Amino acid sequence: MSRTLVVAGALALTGALALTGVLGVAGVSALGGTASAEPSAEGAAAPASPASPGASRTVTLDLQVDNDQFAEPDLGAPGRSLGDMTVYSDKMIRDGKEVGMDGGSCVVTHIEGARSVSNCVLTIRLPEGQLTAQGLWNDGTSPMQMAITGGTGAYQHARGYLQAWDIHTPKEKYRIQVSL
Repeated sequence: MSRTLVVAGALALTGALALTGVLGVAGVSALGGTASAEPSAEGAAAPASPASPGASRTVTLDLQVDNDQFAEPDLGAPGRSLGDMTVYSDKMIRDGKEVGMDGGSCVVTHIEGARSVSNCVLTIRLPEGQLTAQGLWNDGTSPMQMAITGGTGAYQHARGYLQAWDIHTPKEKYRIQVSL
């Protein structure tokens, strides 16, 4: 039976209560959220128990994005063309508090009429560690999905995905699901 621990507005862990650098005290996140056990598709809620060595845990992060710095260098031919870039950094907000930042860039790699596709690379820095992500984006569409390609600290072996909605707007948000 698999159990999922949800830390309000912060994290979801399958299996163990303690993840070095993420949870300091059972039932309370290092960022001050509360915890509760939720049933998985396989069974009813039960207290979380220590994971067996090598067991994978799933973490879900819901973050609001506060657009901070933004530039769109127009390289090459005037107007949208191959190689044009979007470069940005954002403040990461969880439960109304700033908890980190991100920095990334997107480079136009394909143009077909008025539509363009960009290759985007992103790094998110949080108190628990950093996550890196990469993906192709049909410019202007929402949501965008990126592959989590790695991480540091508590996210050292992270694999999963990031979804971004309302990109480059005041309503921008991320949902990140990673297996550790």
